[in-house]
Amino acid sequence: MQIKNIIISSAILAMFAFESCTERENLGRLENGARVILQKNSEGRWDISVDNQSLNAVSPSPACGVEIYHSEDSITKLFSGYSSYEKSGSGFKGKATVTTVSASYIFNDEWKISENILFLKRKVKVEGNSNEGFLSSVELKTAQKFAREDVNIFAPGMIYGSTAHLTDSAIGGKDLYLAGKGTLWIREDRLPSPMLGLLANDMSAVTILNPLPNGETDTLDSQDIECKTLINHQVLLGAVGLVNKDGFYAIGYHFPCSEGEYTYQGATYPNGQKHQWRRRYHPVINGFEQTYSVSFRFSDEKTFSEFYVKAWRWAWQTLKPRVIKQDIELAKTSMLDMLAGLIQVTPNHAGIRLYQSAAKNESKDYARQTILGFVGKALEVSNYLLYGSLDSANPNAAKYRELAYRIFDSFIRMPLNPPVGEGFNMETGEFTIALTPGQVYLRSFGDDLKAMMKAVLREGSGSYHYKEYIAWNKSFADWLLTQQNSEGGFPRKWIVGTGEVAEKSASASYNAVPFLILMSKATGQTNYLDAAVKAADYCWDSGQIHGVFVGGTIDNPDVIDKEAGTLSLEAYIMLYEHTKNKKWLRRAQMAADFSETWIYAWNVPMPSDSKDEQLQWKRGNSTVGLQLISSGHSLTDCYMAFDVDEFAKMAKYTNDDHYLEVSEILLHNTKQMLAIPGRLYDLNGPGWQQEHWSLAPVRGNGLHRGWLPWVTTSQLNGIFGLEEYDQELYRQMIQ
Repeated sequence: MQIKNIIISSAILAMFAFESCTERENLGRLENGARVILQKNSEGRWDISVDNQSLNAVSPSPACGVEIYHSEDSITKLFSGYSSYEKSGSGFKGKATVTTVSASYIFNDEWKISENILFLKRKVKVEGNSNEGFLSSVELKTAQKFAREDVNIFAPGMIYGSTAHLTDSAIGGKDLYLAGKGTLWIREDRLPSPMLGLLANDMSAVTILNPLPNGETDTLDSQDIECKTLINHQVLLGAVGLVNKDGFYAIGYHFPCSEGEYTYQGATYPNGQKHQWRRRYHPVINGFEQTYSVSFRFSDEKTFSEFYVKAWRWAWQTLKPRVIKQDIELAKTSMLDMLAGLIQVTPNHAGIRLYQSAAKNESKDYARQTILGFVGKALEVSNYLLYGSLDSANPNAAKYRELAYRIFDSFIRMPLNPPVGEGFNMETGEFTIALTPGQVYLRSFGDDLKAMMKAVLREGSGSYHYKEYIAWNKSFADWLLTQQNSEGGFPRKWIVGTGEVAEKSASASYNAVPFLILMSKATGQTNYLDAAVKAADYCWDSGQIHGVFVGGTIDNPDVIDKEAGTLSLEAYIMLYEHTKNKKWLRRAQMAADFSETWIYAWNVPMPSDSKDEQLQWKRGNSTVGLQLISSGHSLTDCYMAFDVDEFAKMAKYTNDDHYLEVSEILLHNTKQMLAIPGRLYDLNGPGWQQEHWSLAPVRGNGLHRGWLPWVTTSQLNGIFGLEEYDQELYRQMIQ
């Protein structure tokens, strides 16, 4: 493919031009003292620059870019400075015309300087007609060269710093930089906030954000899994990106949303990761107009984590995500009744199946096994049925208790020293596993033994089979202590029945911390707490200290993911509450700050020409509050409904009300696609909710319409956790 780069500004590549050019206009200063300058280039046009002593200085850059699509084999890129400008308030208005053989593209830009922000409001109008497609762009280029290892990149829910812990062909992964170059453009709908940041090795940074995202598109674009090139006037979302130009980085915005060099096909990793372009253009039609806005934030930081936390907070405050109130009490009772109705009881055992179809118009697929932890959550289901039974007005209280204890009694028959499985076959009673044949995961036991111990401690020593439940959990805890390495970490997984280590990676050791704390509380033995502290220190020192959390999901090992952050948040808060040591609160704050960057802070509307029967996420429901799941793909879910109480606690413990804003969104917005009486959508009935969806192609749909127990227990954990933590706050937040 022939790509022609025509730069109508000789100053963009040559640093000496910046020094020799005599015509310059100082437009004002950012709060860090940097000067915003217009400078006339050798062709008589005005380029924009940011002049300071930091590495985030911007060399004279022609702000008006046009990419013309002729064919798959011929694309032309044009860049121009302004032909004229006039100062206006705290900024300036600039005009430029980029002309091709077939059409002209007239730019009317308005720039404003406010604190450390450069804000651009743009209108582009087409004069002329052709069968070509076009996009417009703005790019600001660094004044110094960088190797990839000398910069940290932040794209929320996708890229955190280096290429480490990203799959090679993920967006931002190391395959992009093998040749020392790399072009990185990301569709806005793939990002929880439409932003991208670049931190240089002197800790100076520049971040781009679309402060007024639209996100509108149609089915042709949003359902495309083949990554076809489209010329489409209905695509009204853009792309943020970085371009490595001979070692200089240009950070900018494309409109519409051409994405590459890597894109995702719509499937999950690794087959969904494609080294190809997903090109999007607007038609070249006389009178066609584009309008959009972007903001560039210039800052000086101390660490990478400080950089991305401040950048995210800026985006949150700019986008102002809105709480969509839900009937929480109705949601709670609907989910509890649904869970109770799904538990199967036989003469020999009881459990809840791992997977069932959530949609009433689809064939009813059922898993045979009931599984503890991760997505199976059988013991966590029991915990919340017992919690629900404490409501004296609940007519189903006795039924809930009986079902919960039957599940507990079924699982305690499974030996855990070492583990012989993660659950059992509902039809045969044989022990089985959730994912990898012959292997069991720390995450599975950390999740559900923690939940069981919470229930046992809440029920008290006079509860049903209390001693047997403590003894069963203790058998695993005692075996687990034998698996802790000298640094404090625990293996990720073991061979069933033998305890032989199947994967030594200890990145997910935070999974053991809450369970061990609860075991120490239940038994009075300090060795469990000592092991929890050692494991938490190991996780922090092994990388979390830099604000990067990995290893949460068991089906996508050792990559950056949301659940690594949320599980660490829970562990650190429990350690803080148990020990009152402020270091755990500081670490909890880092985990909270990381975790919230996966939450969509803007609404991605469903395709303009789609109907609800074509969509799994229904039209009219805001996507604010959904969260990306993991780096390497773009599926979203409501897992962080689990963390309503954690963020409420962070607000109180740190005196930072921002965390309460996050808590409220996680409490309410995550229930928009939950079926309740009078709002069943096309689901089986009240209490049902689909596991996941995508907001990037394929927008509004997931890989399946299945339900797994974790979907409901995460919702209930946030509700009951908040209610248990602070009943008055709970009553206020559900109003």
